[in-house]
Amino acid sequence: MNENQLQKMKTRIESELASVNEKIAAVKKTPKPEELESGGDNTPLSEEADASAAVEEKELETEVLSSLLDRAAALDQALKRVADGTYGICISCSKPISIERLEAVPEAVRCEACQEEYEHTQKPCEPYPTEWKEVEKVYEEKKEYES
Repeated sequence: MNENQLQKMKTRIESELASVNEKIAAVKKTPKPEELESGGDNTPLSEEADASAAVEEKELETEVLSSLLDRAAALDQALKRVADGTYGICISCSKPISIERLEAVPEAVRCEACQEEYEHTQKPCEPYPTEWKEVEKVYEEKKEYES
C-alpha cells in the first residue's frame, strides 16, 4: 500500500470512527422506556404489554450498543496499526491485505484467505452435532421414544 492509499484509509477510518461514536452517543441518550410518560390506559394488561415492549427494546438497544462499541474498538485498533506501520498486514500470514478488502472493511486484520480459514475453524456458539451421524442418532432415539 502506497503512502497516498494509507493516508486515504486513515482519513476514512477516522471518519467512520467519528460516525460510530456519534451513533453510540445517540443510543446512550435515547430515553429509557421507564423514563417516558405513560399517556394511555393503565389496565394491568396494558402494563404487561408495556413492560414486555420495554424489555424487548432494552435488549435491542443493548445489542446495537454492543455492536457499535465493538466496531469503534476495531476502528481504533486500525488507527493504531496505521500509526505503528502494521496496517494492511495480515495478522495470520503477515502478507498484505488487498486494498479492495480494506476498502470494504477498513478495520480488517486478516487477508481474505486467512479470514475464511479463521471463520471456518471457529466453533459455533451453541452446541451443534458435528457430524450428520450424530443428528441421525438423535432422530432415531426420538422415533424409538415416540413409539
